[in-house]
Amino acid sequence: MLAILSILFKLAGVVFLCIAALGVIKLADPFQRMHAATKAGTLGAGLVIIGSVIAHGALDATVMGILTVVFLLLTVPVAGHLLGRAAYVSGAQLTLSGDDALDGVLTRADQSLGKRSDWISVAPKVQATDNRDKAPQPKPAPRNDMPVLPALEAVRFAVIDGQVAHVAERAGAIAKRSGASLSAYTIIDTHAIHAAADQARLRRLIRERASDAISDLKSATAGTDVASILHYDEGDPEAILRCETQPGQTLLVLPCQGWFHHQVEARMDRTTWDPDGLLRLPSCHGGPVLFVGKTPLPDTARTLVVRDCGEDHLAPLVEWALLNNLWEVTDIVHVAETQIKDSGVAEVADRFGCGYTRHAAPDSVCGIPPGIVGLRAVVLGRTPRPLRTNWFGAPWLNRITPDMAGEVLIMER
Repeated sequence: MLAILSILFKLAGVVFLCIAALGVIKLADPFQRMHAATKAGTLGAGLVIIGSVIAHGALDATVMGILTVVFLLLTVPVAGHLLGRAAYVSGAQLTLSGDDALDGVLTRADQSLGKRSDWISVAPKVQATDNRDKAPQPKPAPRNDMPVLPALEAVRFAVIDGQVAHVAERAGAIAKRSGASLSAYTIIDTHAIHAAADQARLRRLIRERASDAISDLKSATAGTDVASILHYDEGDPEAILRCETQPGQTLLVLPCQGWFHHQVEARMDRTTWDPDGLLRLPSCHGGPVLFVGKTPLPDTARTLVVRDCGEDHLAPLVEWALLNNLWEVTDIVHVAETQIKDSGVAEVADRFGCGYTRHAAPDSVCGIPPGIVGLRAVVLGRTPRPLRTNWFGAPWLNRITPDMAGEVLIMER
């Protein structure tokens, strides 16, 4: 009798598991598939476990089976809720009719991840009050054979003591506008610790500064509706921030100065250690890196400068930045040497309805002509050399133009 009852429970469980698998395959949207996987799947697994407990009959098997069923009932609904919430926030398609009960409760992306990964769609919609504030939209003109970067899926930013609020605000705004995920990285550079005479003391001081930076991050994001995942690591920042995704899928947002020793100065006697890793991160990241400054720019700053040194990925990078609404741009200034042919920047400007002018490049590598009106940002296809954040007492931004106040977008070849 017990054997027959055990078989009946197992058969019923297998039937529910088959129903759950069929629902995951056939149902239309992630929310229905999640419902089938969690409800029918949990019931099916629970019935199979109960059937196994009846078949064994031993006390230890009974206790283990009951604990397993309780564990499933406690964890699977929570996992289903989190999966459903993540799907809703990411903009997953809703196929059922009726009102959206979460409208205004959770921030939801305008497009699903699948549509954002497909480059056929245009830039995400941005609410604006007048035509001046609307982000430029590409014209439906045929494209040439210029390569295309994939859509933005993730935004990562550095949490460095003294450089938190403006970086977090900028990264959060980009993530909210594009519907990308947001991650914050607090790192303690162990190279700085190893270069100190008293390593234990320096580690403690850096951890205290990192803790202050995390507190600043919480204060800066307290009034926003964009949630970020906080990562805390100790090690080599270049290895930790190395990106394995395709160039364009992940954006790294950094301050223009500072490093992951959190400005704690200590070193061994008769040695030098200068943290210049900030300018090495674009080559480690392997994708677009945006350097943002503390000084807020006026709304009239709508000129994008493209410094062309012959990189073949520069025009796709400009198009990627405009498609993801990194800036509200009305004019594009193309700075290049006379022997460099047009690499597609003029076509990108035309597609997005921006004015286009070309200027001769100055002698300095990555430098742009001074006095450009309304400078919002500079796009570079390589990091300014030498890779020193301070060169003879001058910040590295001065190598682009004196008193540089705009943002810098860099993507190495």
